[in-house]
Parts: sequence; structure tokens; C-alpha cells
Amino acid sequence: MLQSIRDKAQGWFAWAIVILISVPFALWGIQEYLGVGAEPVMASVNDRDIKEREFENTYQRFRASLRQQLGDAYRADLFDESQLRDDVLQSMIRDELISQAANRMGLRISDMQVRGAIAGISAFRANGQFDTAAYERVLRQQNYSAQEFQERIRRALLTEQVTAALTGSELVTQAELNEIKRLKDQHREVSYLLLSSSDFVGSGVASAEEVEAYYAANQNQFMLPERVRIDYLELEMSQLSEKITATEEQLRQFFEERQAEYITQEQRRASHILIAIDGEGEEAEAAARNKALDALKRIQDGEEFAALAKELSQDPGSAEQGGDLGFIEPGMMDISFDKALFALAKDEISEPVRTDFGFHLIKITEFREGSKKSFEEVRNALQAAYSSNEAEGQFYKYSERLVDLVFEHPDSLEPAAESLGLAVVTSDWVGRADAGKILGADRAINMAFSDDVLIEGNNSELLEITPDHMMVLRVNAHEEAAVRPLDQVREDIAAILKQQKSATLAEEQGRLLLSRLRQGDSFDQLAKESSLKIKEARMVARADATLPSAIAQHLFSMPRPEADVTSFDGVALPNGDFAVIALHKVEDGSLEGMDENALQILRNAQAKAKGRDNFEFVVQLLKGAAKVVINKSQAQQ
Repeated sequence: MLQSIRDKAQGWFAWAIVILISVPFALWGIQEYLGVGAEPVMASVNDRDIKEREFENTYQRFRASLRQQLGDAYRADLFDESQLRDDVLQSMIRDELISQAANRMGLRISDMQVRGAIAGISAFRANGQFDTAAYERVLRQQNYSAQEFQERIRRALLTEQVTAALTGSELVTQAELNEIKRLKDQHREVSYLLLSSSDFVGSGVASAEEVEAYYAANQNQFMLPERVRIDYLELEMSQLSEKITATEEQLRQFFEERQAEYITQEQRRASHILIAIDGEGEEAEAAARNKALDALKRIQDGEEFAALAKELSQDPGSAEQGGDLGFIEPGMMDISFDKALFALAKDEISEPVRTDFGFHLIKITEFREGSKKSFEEVRNALQAAYSSNEAEGQFYKYSERLVDLVFEHPDSLEPAAESLGLAVVTSDWVGRADAGKILGADRAINMAFSDDVLIEGNNSELLEITPDHMMVLRVNAHEEAAVRPLDQVREDIAAILKQQKSATLAEEQGRLLLSRLRQGDSFDQLAKESSLKIKEARMVARADATLPSAIAQHLFSMPRPEADVTSFDGVALPNGDFAVIALHKVEDGSLEGMDENALQILRNAQAKAKGRDNFEFVVQLLKGAAKVVINKSQAQQ
């Protein structure tokens, strides 16, 4: 058979085979044809994909932000990681919907607006000025390229435009203000009796039969969850960098290759006056240029540059600062602006310079000379950078080797541990809800309970915790979910039933008192008969924190008393107590006596609230009209 094929695989027959094989490869590529290599997609929004790496970077930055905000109070187990991941993904979907809507509306953000926003970020400023070194350092820490960060700022500004348009356009009528104030500042006079469930404990003892019946009917309350113990290997770039040292020759070679990193560029502090071109065509351009020339003439006649910038400049980011743009390095600005800027002497003012934004008058106010650090000055930094650089190369080699070893030996982590010099770590018992107890959190838990790892007994695939921290795992031991034996929970059930009976008896007694009150019995007399003390009548506000929340919530849902006759009602409290509530009178809030400033604050707050509701409504409309597909298998990792 094979020989027959060989004999026929000549001439047109061979070419036909080649064409049939090559077409799929040409159209889709080898990786697509084999079904590997494509980056996983977390979600798509109108066919725009949110890739896994984009999501993971955003998620890690969000977690880092949480950690920074909470400081020493931060603990991973404070948060449900699965919920956090879903919240971040939904936020990214929301931002993408708004961004697409902004693009359809023709909204755009200029490069100058992006630069102005970046220059205004406090993390990038030192001594009140934009600091390039701080900017680059923060971007490295956040794993951004300059282009990626600028695009993120552009999208954020675009989203802000749409958000501001939707939330800042609401009006509040006088009638709405009156109603808001009436309800918000309403006070109610209340007194109440509290029947404590603890006073009925003696009557609430549960029998053995009741305990057994409760156990049989509520076994889901006494489940021991399915749980596993996990063996895992960690691979961290920091572990590798600590072991790397460099010779003098290697360090000097490294320094020669990276000298540009230790050179500070010449910087010029500039101010400018921007005259935008109002309209299109030569006439609009000529008009803008003439305005710029008029401004230049006024400066030459003695007027202050900063004062004219405040008066004339159409750059909102710098006009109020007298046109000050801070220190600028070569390449930061438009090429025409950049060329003119670095051709000026100190205090010299340029002729009008044309850019995409209009015509600029540029003035140099300060110089910073460039500098170059010597090898000796940066030796320690070089050693750290060299170790990090070498570790990065080793890290990816180790990662590839780790993947190969755990695949070649799917039933053990020991070969990989021995080959790479890593230690197998064993976790405590963990269940599906115990993400905070294990490295890798929800994604590790999901892997551990996957069919391939739990049932088939294989090693997991490589899990990326952060871009420089990887792990693989396998199940060391497994216990199925099971109901705790009755003897272990008998006392717990008896306590539950006792509390339930006590609460029921307290409520029954409370309802009896309510019935008598509604028939006309005296509140004071009933309290005396029941050996209860009435909580003294007082006026309380809706947000009064001194009143038990269940009582306060129920009090403000009770109907207004008619003809100044006290109304009564009751409510069961979460702890099993029962309150008999007497509502004596209601006093509404009023706008009367509010000064104009306080009234405007209230109006603005309500307008913002309406704006937020309007914004949420529009987002839901966008979502409903969009094609949003979430890859649940990826999102839950």
C-alpha cells in the first residue's frame, strides 16, 4: 500500500496533495490548524476581545491598588477572589461599552490632553513639576509600556467625557427638593417595649425527638465540605535573581550595553500660549496665526507672557499656570513644537509654531543640563539590574522545563522538584470556598477540583500567579463531602431549637400585647403587668444609630398616626427579641430656613444621584444592545 502511494506521488498527483495540505496552513497558520497558540479570551464585546493577559494585568493592578490603600490592614482572605475577578471583568466590559459608544459619537482625546492628564498625576511629580524618572519608574512597577499607559489614559479620558455628559445634565425641580427634604429629615417620636427571648429560655428546651427531626430535615446545615490537600511547586523570578552574581567584566559589559539608561536628557522648562484654529481652511488658519502674531507683538511691547497666557491661551491644562508646561525632554512633544523649543535660548520667545492643535508661542524659562553617571556611581544598581536580567532569562527557561517535566511525569511533582532544585510544599486541608488559604487562590482551587487533577490524578498545568511567579500542583489527599454525625452536632441543634422556641414565645407574647393595645389598653399598664420597662419616648431621625436598626427600619415604614392617636406595631429582631413599637407623631423635614448655599448643595447632590441613575440606565441599554460573550471557563480561573 505504502509503495503504491510512493509510486503515484509523482507529477500532478503529488502537487495535488501538496496543495490540499498547504491551503489550511496558509489560511489559518500552523498553530490555528493544530488548535494551539491562540491567547485565551476572557470576554468579547461587539467582537472586541478582552484577552486573558489584558485581564490578568488589570486584575493584578487592582489587587495591588487594594493592597496599597489598605496597607497593614490588607489580608487576602478579606475578599472573595472569585467575586473580585468577576467585578474587574464586568468593569472592563463596562468601560469597553462606553469607549465604543464614545467612538460612535465621534468623541476624541488629543495627544495634548493625554500629556496634560499624565503631567497632572501626583505620582509623576516632584517639587511641583513633572518628573520623567518617576514616570518611568511607576510604569515599570505597573508593567506598562509608555504607549500602553498613554492609551489607557486616553480611554479613561474618553470614558470620563461620556460619564460627565450623562451625569452632569440632570435638573432637580423645587417639588423634588421639597419631597427629598421632607423624607430625608423626617423625625418620628417613638417609645417601645422589648421582650427579650432570653426571658423565655426555660420554656424553650428541645426534646431528643425534636433534635433528631431537625437533623433529618436540615442535614445541609451540617455538611463537612469536600476538601483536598495540595502538593505544589513554586517558581519565582526573585528566587533566581538572589543566586546570580556578576564578575567585574560582566558588569562593565552590561554597563556599556545600557549606558543610555544612565544618561539624563537635557530638559527645558517651557511655557506656551496656544491659539486654536477655529474652523477649517486657509482663512481659519490665517486668522489663528494673526492672533498669535498679535499676542507676540503685545509681549514684545512689554506685556507679561504669563498674564497673556491666562488671557489668551486655549490650552486648559496650562493657561491658569501662565502657560507653564513644566520640564520637557526631547521627543515628548509634537515634532514641530519640539524643534522650535530646543532651538530657543533662555527667555527667548518663538515665532508662531504650527502643530495639529493650532499656533503656539513658546518661551524657555529654565534649563537642566543633561548628565551621565559613571560606572562606579551605578555599580549597585548595575548588579541588581544584571541579576534581574539574567534571572528573567533563566525564569522562562525554568518555566518551560517545569511544564515539560510535569507533563512527562504526570503522576508526581518529585522529578520536576529534583531537576530544578525546588521544594514540594503541602497545603492544609482546603475546600472549594477556601481560596484565601492557598497560594494562587481561586484559580488554584479550581484547578485542584478539576476532573483532570482530582479524578484523573494528573499534575495541573502551569498556573501564572503573577508574570514572575508560577506554580504547578497536584492533589495529595481527597475527602468527599459528608454529613457530620448527629452526635457531633446534637448540642448545636439543641441550642438552635432552644433559641427558635424562645424567639417564638417572645413574639407570641408580643403579638398578644399588640392585640390588647389596639383594643384600647394602656401602654403603661401593659408594661407594668408584664414587668417590662418602656423605652422613653423620644424623637429620632431616619439614620439614628442609637435605635436598633430593625426597630428604626420598621418605625419609618409604619403609617403616619391619624388625629394624633398613637399607632402600634411590632417587629422581630435578628437576635430573637421582639419589640412592641409605639409611634406617637411624625414631623416632616422642610426647606424652610435653609440658606442658599445649603440648598444648592442639596440640589447638586440630588442631581448627581439622578445623573448616576441615568448613567446606569444608559450602560444597561448599551449592554442590552451589545453582543457580550463571557468565557466562563476562563473567568472562573
